[in-house]
Amino acid sequence: MTAMSENPHAVWYHCGKCGSLFPSSFGPDKQRHCQECGLKPGTGTWPAREKAAEPETSIEDLASFDKQGEPVDESGRRAVRKKRHTNVMMRVVVIWTFSMLIAIWIRHHYSQKEREKDKQEAVAGQMTSGTLADERVALLNSALPDCHRALGGFLTSGSPEARNQFVVDAIDTAGKMAIFYSFNAFPKVDVASLSRSSQEIIKVGEDWMISTRWKGKDGIEFDAIFRRDRGTWKLDWEHFNRYSEYPWTLFLSGEGPDEAEFRLLGRLRLSGDEIEQTGARLTFVMLAPEFGKPAETGLESPELIVDRRSDDGILLEAAFAARENNETIFGEKQKAMEPPGFVRLHVRVKRIDLAGQRSFRLEKIIACHWIDTPLLGFDLDKLKEEMFGN
Repeated sequence: MTAMSENPHAVWYHCGKCGSLFPSSFGPDKQRHCQECGLKPGTGTWPAREKAAEPETSIEDLASFDKQGEPVDESGRRAVRKKRHTNVMMRVVVIWTFSMLIAIWIRHHYSQKEREKDKQEAVAGQMTSGTLADERVALLNSALPDCHRALGGFLTSGSPEARNQFVVDAIDTAGKMAIFYSFNAFPKVDVASLSRSSQEIIKVGEDWMISTRWKGKDGIEFDAIFRRDRGTWKLDWEHFNRYSEYPWTLFLSGEGPDEAEFRLLGRLRLSGDEIEQTGARLTFVMLAPEFGKPAETGLESPELIVDRRSDDGILLEAAFAARENNETIFGEKQKAMEPPGFVRLHVRVKRIDLAGQRSFRLEKIIACHWIDTPLLGFDLDKLKEEMFGN
């Protein structure tokens, strides 16, 4: 209280170092120190006694500052600018760091996807070469129950809507099925007597498929391909029914469109018991397959002629050569079901009616098999290179 009486402007301060209370003049004072510990109450350092004490700032001065609004000195402006500059730099550093982290994550993510892809391709290659036979067996065993459900469900369903759920690409296939069965009878198969005679995994391009053979009552025999579609294995309907846009027999008789797509059997022209093929032309005929009776065929077309050096001629010759050598498409180990000399063809044929004369022309070889895929079955570029060289 003595100090307060000696200096009417004194107030009490609390020392942040020793905790004591001591009186001192009100206002900023760089030399203020605790009377108990002798240290500056805010910083804990000894006051700079060697320097001249700065004049005390009176209450009047503080009041005058508040009233007059004195400007901040130059050092204050520099401090503000420095602080703003530091904040901007911090933001830049944070944004740059965040961007780098995102870039690193994206690179790692895509690198991981590439590694997974390489691993899958390596596994696929090993499966093809037979080094992972157990994986092939596991895949086959896991797929076969779905294959049975798909085939049985398709054959026993009473309406097109019910059948659609068992076939690949049901939405796109539904219209084709409706038109096809308006001209063709639905296959009559005793499902209870059906048994699977063989099965294997085949690779068609990048897709793994299940190739199966089935036998039933009264000697019926057919093959079926199953493909993975929306998480389950379903029936390749176009292959199963040997889908054609119009009945082959009616097309040959002059009915229907002038040009259509067909799945047929082809064989080279025969002269007696000898195959007659000479010169630059390849002559062959096409026949409609009979469902469930691979050894029987329907109506045969007139002779068709193609240039051996054309794309269609090269593909046909490769297909007939492979059949003669008992080689299969897509590396199937199951032997062909048709008699020797017959090859499966997916073609587009044009009918020409001129002056009362009817003839037929092969427009395009779509594939040398019946599976619903854009793949030809042979590498056309490789065949051309072997024929013509570089």
